[in-house]
Amino acid sequence: MRFHTSGMVRPMNREKLKRTLIDVGRDVLIAFTVVCIVMAGLYAYCGIWPPMVVVESGSMQHSDVTSYVGVIDTGDMVFVKTVNGVDDVVTYVDGEATGYSKYGAYGDVIIYRPNGLSEREDGSAVIPIIHRLVVWIDVNESAVNPEFNGTDYANITFDVPSLNIFATTEVLILQNYGYAGDEVRINLGGLLTYYENAGKAPHGGYITMGDNNVPFYDQPQSGMYEPILPEWIIGKAIGEIPWFGLIKLKVTGSPLHGVPSNSWTGLYVTLFLVLFVPFMIDMLMPRIVKWRKERRGAETVQESGQPPEAPEPTQDAEKQSKDDAPPLTRDKLD
Repeated sequence: MRFHTSGMVRPMNREKLKRTLIDVGRDVLIAFTVVCIVMAGLYAYCGIWPPMVVVESGSMQHSDVTSYVGVIDTGDMVFVKTVNGVDDVVTYVDGEATGYSKYGAYGDVIIYRPNGLSEREDGSAVIPIIHRLVVWIDVNESAVNPEFNGTDYANITFDVPSLNIFATTEVLILQNYGYAGDEVRINLGGLLTYYENAGKAPHGGYITMGDNNVPFYDQPQSGMYEPILPEWIIGKAIGEIPWFGLIKLKVTGSPLHGVPSNSWTGLYVTLFLVLFVPFMIDMLMPRIVKWRKERRGAETVQESGQPPEAPEPTQDAEKQSKDDAPPLTRDKLD
């Protein structure tokens, strides 16, 4: 009997293991297929690869200690959509006039290459910047002396069409700016001085600024990057997956000192819900289905007053019954 029992259990264990491996392989294949379909759809819609970036700094946060869904915080994964020229993006100034807002403030948030560079002179990569468009400025050369040899910096000015300001090098003042309602002072004369000191021909473009950097904008003399030309823009931010980029930052050893504490809490809770809840549902559903069938059977008995009919015995059941029957002894044969 001991040998007989062992011989029956081993094939059953192997069969169960085979079914388990098949189920796991099927689930992995389905998950991989779904991910591929989602990524292909994102690429088709966004027109850029990869269609998302991980935010590595807190320059767009609206708080140094608390993260908010709908605001770009350190560790968020942001979807990026390609843009087709200046008509495809909205600045803070234009957004304020029309009521257009993204990520808790007026205007679009873009991802751009600072000064149009992808890599430095030493070959290291230049990390793109994700900041908000503030306002567009044009170079005005209407007063430039055509006979001047070189760049006539003294007669170059700037236009700010969205504010109906033309031919100026004065300080551009934006009142009640951003989520905190600060005052921003954009020094157009200082920008012209930067071009002159660098020996560069002035050009217009977008003034940009991180929401958490206000009132310090990216361009001289507040910052170090020239006004953003349309061809420097990688894309605009169109959505986010909060907190999940923290996994990538943690794995790659990126600095995490600026991460709001509740971002970690949000990540852990979300991972628990995403991973544990489906597992529990998968474990409980068979039991729930069985319980419901038994309950319906009990209700049927109560309504009819008769016990449910026994199911017809199958061939496997008959065989199992024969196997379970006690062996005939010699006394019974006699």
